[in-house]
Amino acid sequence: MRYTFLTTLNFFEIEKIQSLLAENGIDSKIEDPYHFNVTAGWVDPFCNNNERNIFVLEKDLQLAKKILSDSL
Repeated sequence: MRYTFLTTLNFFEIEKIQSLLAENGIDSKIEDPYHFNVTAGWVDPFCNNNERNIFVLEKDLQLAKKILSDSL
């Protein structure tokens, strides 16, 4: 199964959006784009980054975009 990038969201919105997607049968995956940079030493570990990337299965992308646009 291939996941496709949906959007970047504030950490505090992730739970709401992930719940909405799950209610519609859409599986999602979240990545922290700064985690790898912090562990590699490229970013200050005390930086206050609250953004997360959310991915959905390619087959669910259009429905997920609609849900996202309706909810935000």
